[in-house]
Amino acid sequence: MRLKLALAFVVLFVASALTCASASAAGSSYYVDCSAATAGSGSQSSPWNSLSAVNAHAFAAGDRLLFARGVSCAGQLKPSGSGTAASPITVDAYGAGSARPIIAGGGTVYAAVHLYNVQYWEIRSLEVTNQGAAAAERNGILVELADFGTGSHYVVDNVYVHDVNGGDTKNSNGIQFRVSGTTTPTHFNGVTVENSEIYHVDREGLTTSSSWGCRAIYACTSGPAWTANTGVVFRNNLIHDIGGDGIVMRIGADAVVEHNTAYDIWMRSAGNNAGIWTINSDRTVVQYNEVYRVRRPCCNDGMAFDSDGGNRGVIFQYNFSHDNEGGFVLFCGCSSGWSTSGTIVRYNLSINDKSRILYAAGESAAQIYGNTFYIPSGSSTKIIEDNGSSSTKATWTNNLIYNLGSGGYDQAANYVFRGNLYYGSHPASEPADPYKSTANPLLVAPGSSAPSGYQLGSGSPALRTGLNLVGSSPKDYFGNPVPVNCRPDVGFHQRSTFDDAACAGTNLVQNGGFESGTTSSWSVTSGRGFIATDTVHSGADSLKLGPSQASAEQVVPVQPNTTYVLSGWGRVSAYDTELVIGAKAFGGTSEVRAPAFVNTTWRGGSVTFTTGPSTTTATVYCFARAGAGFGFCDDLTVTRQSP
Repeated sequence: MRLKLALAFVVLFVASALTCASASAAGSSYYVDCSAATAGSGSQSSPWNSLSAVNAHAFAAGDRLLFARGVSCAGQLKPSGSGTAASPITVDAYGAGSARPIIAGGGTVYAAVHLYNVQYWEIRSLEVTNQGAAAAERNGILVELADFGTGSHYVVDNVYVHDVNGGDTKNSNGIQFRVSGTTTPTHFNGVTVENSEIYHVDREGLTTSSSWGCRAIYACTSGPAWTANTGVVFRNNLIHDIGGDGIVMRIGADAVVEHNTAYDIWMRSAGNNAGIWTINSDRTVVQYNEVYRVRRPCCNDGMAFDSDGGNRGVIFQYNFSHDNEGGFVLFCGCSSGWSTSGTIVRYNLSINDKSRILYAAGESAAQIYGNTFYIPSGSSTKIIEDNGSSSTKATWTNNLIYNLGSGGYDQAANYVFRGNLYYGSHPASEPADPYKSTANPLLVAPGSSAPSGYQLGSGSPALRTGLNLVGSSPKDYFGNPVPVNCRPDVGFHQRSTFDDAACAGTNLVQNGGFESGTTSSWSVTSGRGFIATDTVHSGADSLKLGPSQASAEQVVPVQPNTTYVLSGWGRVSAYDTELVIGAKAFGGTSEVRAPAFVNTTWRGGSVTFTTGPSTTTATVYCFARAGAGFGFCDDLTVTRQSP
């Protein structure tokens, strides 16, 4: 009997302990109703009635801070305490109706909502304002880490930030995630801002910033070393009536900016501003955004998109840009010592953008392919406007340039043009482009306002006439698959169906994947070519070249008067290093190269070449041409271009 009672007690004790642990993990709920006549305890029946009461409480993992719907709280929300990965702290609304709770800074606080040196927080369903009597540096929502280390898990969802009359400074924002301090390397890891609206704020809409941004490609050799924010996603937000910049991604790695709409940008600022841009960041992906009516009241910018100084491997894809006074895109390695490289602009649509499609102010290895650019009659928009530095190098491939205006191409000799369709006006500066077309592309409804009007119609000469691009986007603007082996359609719309297996050709390169474990079949610079097993694109081996200059060459058999595609994958070990693949001695143009590999992650590249009338061999190569690091080549192929 005693044993049974003892066992029952143990079971009851364990169950009770588990229940307490579960309750603790779930956290507590605290309620705020600033219209309540008396200060309460924070319960639903006796809510807090001021932000000062909220700020005096230290929140714990799993807690919920709930504000009464439709009620305004004056002052600053600056709570303390952090959640955990399993139990973040949540700010949300309670009560009937759909009206959001309001945090009204009134211009008397630096930020109406300020999360400072805390982590694992989620903010949902708030309305935030911070309008003062006069403009001054101030913010709507500011999430800040200062000498903190790594701050994790921040969500801002379904908030409405408006009427923040900040000064004309980039520390004035609707929403900003800011790293400050100089003693402890600090960064955000895991930031999502989504389903939110930012309206009538100065100077900037939605941004990141960091004091930890020093690296050589940003012309910085001393100071807090570059410590990238990671896991940052800005998604499905509406940004409009912004004094300066719309969305800015600074000092990030692998950030994603997608499905946002930004319009009426650069409404009041005296400086340069753009719609969506990124600076001093690696591999930012900007996709599925619509940007329009970015003004250009002065100065140089005013475009929809910008790959700015210190970037590596930024991608702009599947975006819709129209009616922007400063144009479509800027490349801006434009300050002394800045190095911007590896930007990709693909499968975007630009309609009636002003000034220029590309404002070229510095980029060493850009790729612009599979886009459609529509310039209406009477427009003077240039396809390329160079800032005079001639410091931009880019390869233009498979773009549809529907130019009914009078604008041309600055410094066309600095670029490589291959397989583009040029319709309408043909300025004297239009590039030669050995695979060009000038036929009417037979768009469905050119001049219309919807992207569907710029799709390729039946019988378009742009169908199946593009050049193969290994490692390119797997789909077009509309989500249609893009071929790898078959020839793609030109422009942002892939109308044609295809059978890639039927288009696959025989690879003429021997040991192109280096799976023999040796450099057999290749002639390699002595002492500077090695087989690598720790850095491969596929299989077990790749070729490691360097330091520069170092090359591997192979002579392959070809047929006369025949077009071939050389493709391969490459990466580099350091940001000062460039690697290229190319073909030479094929009897046609003296030499062709794919766009340089400048990223520390693998990317594909390809180039098309046509042999001479009596040529039977061509030399293909992989070449580490610059920098103190190493270049890696893998999966090199030469195949006959499909019909």
